[in-house]
Amino acid sequence: MNGHLEVYEYTIDKLREILAEKSNNSLETISRKLHLQYFQGYCDTISVRTIVVENKYVDQHYLEDYAAYYVRCFHPYERFCTRVHLFQEAFTQEEFEKYVAGITDRVPFKKMLSDNYLGFVVVKPLPQTVVGRTCLATYPEENRRHFPIVRTYEVNLFGTPLKVRSLAYQEQDRVVAACATSALWSLFQGTGKEFQHIIPSPVEITRAATEKSPIETRVLPSRGLSTAMMAHAIRHVGLEPDLVNVEDDYVLKTTAYAYLRGKMPMILGIELWDTSNTPNDMMGFHAVAVTGFSLGNEEPTPYGDTDFQLRASKIDKIYVHDDQVGPFARMEFDNIPVTSFVDTATNEEHHVSSISSSWVGINEEIGSVRAHARILLIPVYHKIRIPFSSIHDTVIAFDSFFDLVKGLYEDGDFGKLEWDIYLTTNNSVKSELHNIDTLDDEYLCEILFDGLPKFIWRATALLNDEKAIDLLFDATDIEQGTYFLRAIEYNEDLSLFLRVISRASHIERVFNGNRSWGIIEWFKNQAVPGLD
Repeated sequence: MNGHLEVYEYTIDKLREILAEKSNNSLETISRKLHLQYFQGYCDTISVRTIVVENKYVDQHYLEDYAAYYVRCFHPYERFCTRVHLFQEAFTQEEFEKYVAGITDRVPFKKMLSDNYLGFVVVKPLPQTVVGRTCLATYPEENRRHFPIVRTYEVNLFGTPLKVRSLAYQEQDRVVAACATSALWSLFQGTGKEFQHIIPSPVEITRAATEKSPIETRVLPSRGLSTAMMAHAIRHVGLEPDLVNVEDDYVLKTTAYAYLRGKMPMILGIELWDTSNTPNDMMGFHAVAVTGFSLGNEEPTPYGDTDFQLRASKIDKIYVHDDQVGPFARMEFDNIPVTSFVDTATNEEHHVSSISSSWVGINEEIGSVRAHARILLIPVYHKIRIPFSSIHDTVIAFDSFFDLVKGLYEDGDFGKLEWDIYLTTNNSVKSELHNIDTLDDEYLCEILFDGLPKFIWRATALLNDEKAIDLLFDATDIEQGTYFLRAIEYNEDLSLFLRVISRASHIERVFNGNRSWGIIEWFKNQAVPGLD
């Protein structure tokens, strides 16, 4: 097969050898990379059995950076990459070569390749920074893991079309990019597909981020991007950056969930703390792309002093593209704080919240470095003007109203509502309603024919794990406007109760002017069977 193809049984040692050989690095250099340890765990989890090496691969994303920088170097850097494909089924090089040559029946082998394809890793021929564009299948979802922003990547392997659902990742190349560039690149992989904008290369992202920063002395800074620079890179592709302080775990979980469900990945800015010593040592700031979450906790965490229960607070892990670790890297909310400093006068330790990471501290133990979340930088489509926080506070107000009046229900206690709040679209809501057979046909038609804006905030109330009502908000309105659109009622008893109780004269006197009044007024204006 003239050197273009190699097939091996998967082992982590063989993968290490391939990464070293194809990048022209030593085994020792590759062994020191966190990526290798990450790939070992990840490949075991997704059950990799076979490696197919595609030599002399031209990668567009590397080629753009090569043309912008490496081609001008005195050292003759290679412009061809290697693409390493991973499969869940075992087969040999002889079997693959016979399939390509048509010596054996192509149909069953082609189906086997398609059914068992797990994605690819591009190996760049560079010193140290070797992990190029990588698209790997996600962890099995198993009802708790969710990756809402993955897309389908199409691959052609020697004439065989293959597909993998993923979000592209690559290691930070600090020669042509600054810290956070890889996170932005992965982020744009998701938003580019969703909002139809051009996906810039790492070198283009860094240039866009720094073009209005006069303090920069180099065109391509090798250090860091500030929050303002990252925001400028987001604006450069036609999106608007929304900055949220997420030092509180509840805010991080619920905000990330709400926008990820709306197919918007985001940048998480973190402080890295090495816990090898006490007090812990702050290593610096880092940025990762948030790509998924796990709803691993059985019960929601009530918000503050309220009994407001939000589904997103069940998150026990988030998954991030960390350029120094790997794609879909786990970060767990395990309630372990870091010691930020010790007061020498009182010997009192001061702590900040943290989540786990896969980084290695000076003790060389994986996980000894923890992350303190600081900000979320969310790339929002320019027509979306209402932030999650406004919807969250409005739904809390309505939930408080409901808790106050539900005791007036004569036929029994409705119980506590659990809420699910996230960004979605008109098309998504209406498509989902087609699959619900409990709605009256006339009522369903009324909703489907109702004109709604493209982007919608959806707050679903669950009663005993069943949908009770949907509250729909116009995400494209202004906060001073009446952005509540309508409710969709699934529970007839709850619907009737809300329609009746909202008509009581004292309800308007008490709640008119409250954040929840627009919702209450909508129920007040709906017909009550037997009365209207």
